[in-house]
Amino acid sequence: MRILLVDILRTSLEEVWPSAEHSLGLLYLAAALKRTHGGRISLRVRTLVSKPSQPGNDSTAMLRHLAEWRPDVVGFRCLTIGKDALHAAATTVKDWNPTCFVVTGGPYATDDPEGALRDGTVDCAVIGEGEATAAELVGRLLDRRPIDDVAGLAFRRGGRVLRNAPRALIADLDDLPLPDYSLIDLDAFSNRFLTFSSKISQPHGNIMTTRGCPFQCAYCHNILGKQFRARSPEGVYAEIRHLHDRYGLTDFQVVDDIFNLDLERAKRICDLIIEGGLKLTLSFPNALRGDRVDRELVDKLAAAGTKFVSYAVETASPRLQKLIQKNLDLDKTFRAIEDTAKAGIITRGFFMLGFPTETEAELLRTIEFAKASSLCGATFFTVVYFPGTRLYDMARSLGYFRDDGYDVRRDYVQVGEGPYDFSLETLKRLKTKAIREFAFTRERIENALRILPGYFTPREIDGFFMAYIVSSQLTLDEVEDEFVRATLRRHFVVADRFSKRGEFYV
Repeated sequence: MRILLVDILRTSLEEVWPSAEHSLGLLYLAAALKRTHGGRISLRVRTLVSKPSQPGNDSTAMLRHLAEWRPDVVGFRCLTIGKDALHAAATTVKDWNPTCFVVTGGPYATDDPEGALRDGTVDCAVIGEGEATAAELVGRLLDRRPIDDVAGLAFRRGGRVLRNAPRALIADLDDLPLPDYSLIDLDAFSNRFLTFSSKISQPHGNIMTTRGCPFQCAYCHNILGKQFRARSPEGVYAEIRHLHDRYGLTDFQVVDDIFNLDLERAKRICDLIIEGGLKLTLSFPNALRGDRVDRELVDKLAAAGTKFVSYAVETASPRLQKLIQKNLDLDKTFRAIEDTAKAGIITRGFFMLGFPTETEAELLRTIEFAKASSLCGATFFTVVYFPGTRLYDMARSLGYFRDDGYDVRRDYVQVGEGPYDFSLETLKRLKTKAIREFAFTRERIENALRILPGYFTPREIDGFFMAYIVSSQLTLDEVEDEFVRATLRRHFVVADRFSKRGEFYV
């Protein structure tokens, strides 16, 4: 059986550098399928980068992959914002060969299996963690047996979408085979895309050391469950060593949702890297949990080669922290940011604007938190209410999205309506205010110029500044500080050219 696994990546940053990564999830899935079914299957993993302004390219790219591999089974993974591309690609598969079996998984399929299966081009959807479910599904297909009772699947029957019993979570993550990097061309991403850490991609490894998060954040997609499961520090180091020795990789992104929940385990991983003598560059682009960081962890991260850490603050309003059930200790997080910055590690903050019932005063408090911190960079997202999340249900309870036709057509960087306690125009104004007041101070720019060269190239640093300039809609004449004007003058010129071509967001 020939299997094609496709990661659909939808991007809005197409005017400059689209963000795309090789799919760690599909590499895990492929390794699990190969271990279970061996020589009975042949696998290929591909990425389909979908641009909103070029929808016709999705089918063209899909046809090329089909012609090259001629699969019997096609598996798709995508986010909710990529669902249009998914349905177009699935339709292309069925037009190419109606008997080809199509399955989808990932955030969209987990949050909204009914939507994923609605047009009949997808035969079934994998809900949640996929390795065991996919292995059983492929086994059934190989043996030509029914799939109706495979745990973790959803499928259509008689015009209805049926969900089987949920699949039990994988208890021992060390029992999983290592992701199969032999199935992708690491060089194919080089100089074409931005990584999770906002670098122009070069060969690197993505490492997931934990699955599941015990916190109940209302905006979470909850694909990997709420039970925290962790790989052993020795298993994590063995993967890093394997990728270092076999593929020559020295740059690693740790993409856990909550790497540092178990503080001692996180420190032990750092110790193993330090003791192993590997000269690595580490980053944590998905964010560390800010109130689970102490000074000892920061020192060990720095000694292990960490250059970049994100902190997901979301909101500086204690009321909203409770409402969205993130329940972050804001004082501890502020200190963690300060300690990380003092250790010479680049820090980026994530903030979300426009939560349900959020007031203008609460949003301003979030902006002030960012401004007062030692963050090198900050991204001010606007809240998106994804179907399948408790945040979406919360919005509906407040009178929003009662029309079943509500659709997610934007990503986190675009501004949209929501059940916040002010107008859409106010949200636009406050987001612009946040970017301008955070990014364009002498102190922030001096710090960026001092610390960014330790991790980013000159080209990437130019992009760092240009992103703020364009998304803030600031003109050079509006900059009051002469140092800032002189330092960023050429960036304003280039950014102005981009802004005339199309929207560019940060």
